[in-house]
Amino acid sequence: MKRLVTVAGPVAAAQMDGYLIEERLLDQIMIQVSDKGGGNLEIAFHERDQRYLSQFSAVQQALWLQEAMLHIEAGCPLATLDRQSAWITDEAPQKARPSIKAIRPARQGHDLPPGLEFLRRS
Repeated sequence: MKRLVTVAGPVAAAQMDGYLIEERLLDQIMIQVSDKGGGNLEIAFHERDQRYLSQFSAVQQALWLQEAMLHIEAGCPLATLDRQSAWITDEAPQKARPSIKAIRPARQGHDLPPGLEFLRRS
């Protein structure tokens, strides 16, 4: 299941600069990725850029969006609106568990085998 996440956890939306897809034509044109839940991601151009994009055919725009999705799935950098790094993952990242386990205390003296009495705590 695909999810859109940041270091802090899942997010609903992120974006990327179109420069990565078509350098000069899409420079500063934002491509938005939305997490619709259930592993469904939606990709579209930002609404403010529609006037500029109207000079290109719908087929061309669809090709750019398809290429953008391939880049995003390959690990292309994304950012949230507040400029946090984001990416697509198969699951939400789980909190790291500590790798050090607590050692149980030494047993009573009568529980220690002969030769290991030095382990007894004083």
